[in-house]
Amino acid sequence: MKKTIALLLALVMVIAFVAACGNNDTTPSNTNNNNTSNNNNNTDNSPPPTTPDDMPPNTFNVELGMYDPDYDYFANDRYKVIYVVSNNTSGLYTQSGLAYQHWADLMNIEFMGLMDFGGDNDALFSQLPQIARDHDGIIFDADATMYDRVYEIMKDTGTPWHSFMGAPRDYSLPGDPLMSSYVGFEQYDVGVMFADYLLEVAGEFWPNVPLSEFGFITVDFSTAPPLHDRQRGAYDRLMQINPDMAQNRYFVADTAINFFDADTSQQVVSAVLAMNPEIEHWLIFAEIDDMAQGAAAAAELAGLTDTTFASAFGGSALVNQWDANSQTAWRSAFYLPQTIFTEAIIGSLYAFMKGYATPETIFPQWQNVNENTHYGTFATRLLPFYEIRYEDYKHMLAWSDIYAESNMFPTYPRDGITRDTYPNEVPVPAHFSVRQ
Repeated sequence: MKKTIALLLALVMVIAFVAACGNNDTTPSNTNNNNTSNNNNNTDNSPPPTTPDDMPPNTFNVELGMYDPDYDYFANDRYKVIYVVSNNTSGLYTQSGLAYQHWADLMNIEFMGLMDFGGDNDALFSQLPQIARDHDGIIFDADATMYDRVYEIMKDTGTPWHSFMGAPRDYSLPGDPLMSSYVGFEQYDVGVMFADYLLEVAGEFWPNVPLSEFGFITVDFSTAPPLHDRQRGAYDRLMQINPDMAQNRYFVADTAINFFDADTSQQVVSAVLAMNPEIEHWLIFAEIDDMAQGAAAAAELAGLTDTTFASAFGGSALVNQWDANSQTAWRSAFYLPQTIFTEAIIGSLYAFMKGYATPETIFPQWQNVNENTHYGTFATRLLPFYEIRYEDYKHMLAWSDIYAESNMFPTYPRDGITRDTYPNEVPVPAHFSVRQ
């Protein structure tokens, strides 16, 4: 299955950030925070326009919330935005910060860098009101279970904000209602897709080995609802398409014994492999990059690299690995470059700060009628993602630079690639408009 595909499923990649790796330093690190006063330019109390046609001259020519190369951002006020991370555990956050910096430069935003709290949520909550007063907008990468606190604080300050890799849901209420608009993926279907995908690649890589000889491992973090939903999706789908595997050779390597880092992932996957020496061929679904790194290391230690296929929903670390000419049992990923991922997030935040939209009016066609509306009616704008393999990963990443007018991958060949080579949108799922 040598191909690069854009999955048009409604999926969620939600990385749950917890305080398990916190430190004792309550002062967050900030790559460029000057703590100057808030501009507070959005003083117009009239109802915000909901479509580009409602806006004054110098208007958007694309969907509101996306970057418009023809719009004059520099004719407007310059907004100050900061990226707040509850626990910066990997290079993915640094790459995301670079992507936000790229869009900020194009959109006349003064980007104040990444502020990391090292897992100290108490410090984050105590300092957040002042951070909000010092900035015009905030992008959050927070522990998935703490957005109810974030919501209350930001509601009191009135500063526009947007979540990034975690959906702003209140997991203490039935139906996990959204508290603001969300851009990303639907998570249960991530697992569904990986179950289908890994059984398919088993036949591709080892056509003479029956599925009855394969084991299937999901590397999970069961205490994080968004990630755990991916495990549920994989298991439920296997029960439909291969109940024998689901009941007899399906294993969960749960990193909740510590944290979802590579070392813990290696430990729990190694335990599964050691307990099942009769299984020589393995399919491994890693919910995030760190888990895939640990799983590949476990396969290597067990001498099973050549008979293991690990794949992750992520891929930034895999790109770095391949750039270093290193190939392991981690053989593929389903990936969205950070520049593509971040566009609609910082674009939405810009619309909020400018007064062009609110969390209730942005992307109205993406409002799911089946959502719990305890906090209001909000959009869940879904994004595409693409399979990457070693033999072709540079092609899609070169496209992402062309699309975003960025230079994240300057050495990758760009011959024949245009802005439209890959789709940057997915259709709105039919079930969003049908009550269930």
